[in-house]
Amino acid sequence: MKVSFFETVRYLPPEPLPSEWPVPSGTYDREAGAAAFRGVMERLEYVEQLGFDWVSVSEHHYSPRILTPSPIVAAAYIAARLPRIKIALLGPIVPHSNPVRVAEELAMLDNLAQGRLIVGLLRGTANEALTYDLNPAEARQRTDEGMELILKAWTEPHPFGWQGRHFRYRTVSIWPRPLQQPHPPTYALGTSRESCEFAARHHLGCGVSYGPFEVMARATRYYREQCARHGWQPTPEQIVYRANMLVADTDEEAHALLRRQPDQAPFVMRAGVREAMLTLDSRNIAGQTRSPIVTGALPTTFVGSPDTVVEQVKRCRDVVGAGVLDLSLHPPGAGDLEPLMRALELFGGKVLPRIRDL
Repeated sequence: MKVSFFETVRYLPPEPLPSEWPVPSGTYDREAGAAAFRGVMERLEYVEQLGFDWVSVSEHHYSPRILTPSPIVAAAYIAARLPRIKIALLGPIVPHSNPVRVAEELAMLDNLAQGRLIVGLLRGTANEALTYDLNPAEARQRTDEGMELILKAWTEPHPFGWQGRHFRYRTVSIWPRPLQQPHPPTYALGTSRESCEFAARHHLGCGVSYGPFEVMARATRYYREQCARHGWQPTPEQIVYRANMLVADTDEEAHALLRRQPDQAPFVMRAGVREAMLTLDSRNIAGQTRSPIVTGALPTTFVGSPDTVVEQVKRCRDVVGAGVLDLSLHPPGAGDLEPLMRALELFGGKVLPRIRDL
């Protein structure tokens, strides 16, 4: 089992923030923001020392909960300062982006990081479509077309044109090419039938997140079935499971921490926006209907003492089939960093060595 630390840039505001998304930018505190970014490298140096395999960053907008609107910028900053750990972009939100620009910048980053880059490409959540005034109903088609273009830009040795439904380029011929060939390890992130089929068709990994083991297993099982249909079998490392974890010295302490967590997302969508997203956004898990992601707290899947968490990780490996865990230790947005550092210490010392050989 390999383990990734999900770095969210822990912004600790001096005053409580508004509870609705988008959060007014006028409430941003410059000193708190500068302190959050200063703290990233001190924390990640410790993460690397503990033996984590990856550090991951992801793209989110208009909220301090995850302060990385540009994961490529964040990854370049991390790669320049950490010599060993792999850097995972999970990921750029494809339908919002210029796919050729994404392909170029990721290829450049792979060279700067000397082949330590891992890439996850995803559709994004419903509210993210508002960031660039895009129609959520088109997100699935834009995602698939954008990912096709990124993969071709990385691998096609000759200039080519692209005239798609959503993206059009007279000539594409990126420089530099990725250092890793044919391209960095790449995952299609999502539980949908379309995401699993795309990953299988292109021999990519699959990434799932924030759901119960049995639910996420429906997606990973469907992904493996589709891989078999396309004549290949993924390794466990080609399945990533992102989750929240609360680890403490005892089960009682961990569950006490869990009870103190809010039962709704820190920044919920305003009512009118929420209803619009519910109408426009259609999602599924391996073809089965699921609700759009617009409200509600993300579940904490792993909770307990190191012994309990080890057993939960074993069950995740057996049920979901994941060979990589991407973990948020102590939920992002929490107002105190001390429990996070204690969780890192506990996990690195008492959990990580025991799950290596799973």
